[in-house]
Amino acid sequence: MSTTRHNEPQVPEPRRSPAPLEHELYDEHAAKLLRVVGSRVDTSDANLEDACSFAWTQLIATWPTLDSIFAWLVRVATREAWRLHRLERRQAGDGDDLVPVEAVASPTADAHAEDRVQLDEAVQAVKTLHPRKRRMLVLHATGFTYEEIGREYGVSTERARELVYRARLQLRDRLGRGEGANPRRR
Repeated sequence: MSTTRHNEPQVPEPRRSPAPLEHELYDEHAAKLLRVVGSRVDTSDANLEDACSFAWTQLIATWPTLDSIFAWLVRVATREAWRLHRLERRQAGDGDDLVPVEAVASPTADAHAEDRVQLDEAVQAVKTLHPRKRRMLVLHATGFTYEEIGREYGVSTERARELVYRARLQLRDRLGRGEGANPRRR
C-alpha cells in the first residue's frame, strides 16, 4: 500500500541536465588538455597551465554548443599558449621585438591607468552588442572559423562572416574609432 495520498501534489525528482557540469568536464579533460597542448606548443609549463586556464575560463564565459567541447578547448588553449610564448620571447629579448623590452618590463603608472581605462571602455562597448553578435565575435576572436560559427548558429558561412563583420563595425563605432578609422567605409 502506498503512503502517498491522491490529493497531495507529487513533486517530481529534479532531473540532471544532459550536459555535464563544469567540474565534471574539468575532471575528465584537464590532464589530457594539458598534454595535448604541450605536444603542440613548445613553451614553458607556466605558459601551458595559463593557456589551459584561459581556455576553461572562455568555456565558462561563452559555453559553446559544439559537438566536441574538448576540440574547442584544445584550439583555444593552443592559440593562447602560442600568444603567451611569443610574449615571453619578446620580454626575454629573443626573436622579433615588436614591443621594446623596456616598455613591457617597466611600464609607467600612467600607461597602466590608460590601459585599464581602454580595457573598461572596450568591455562596456562589447556589452552593448546584441548577444548573438557578441557571442559570434567572441567565438571568432578565440579561433573559430566562420564555417564553425555558422554551423553552431544554423546560418551560412557567409551570414556568419557578415554578422561578425557587423559586430566589429559596431564595436569600432562605439569605441569612437568608426568613420575616421576606415576611410573606405563611407
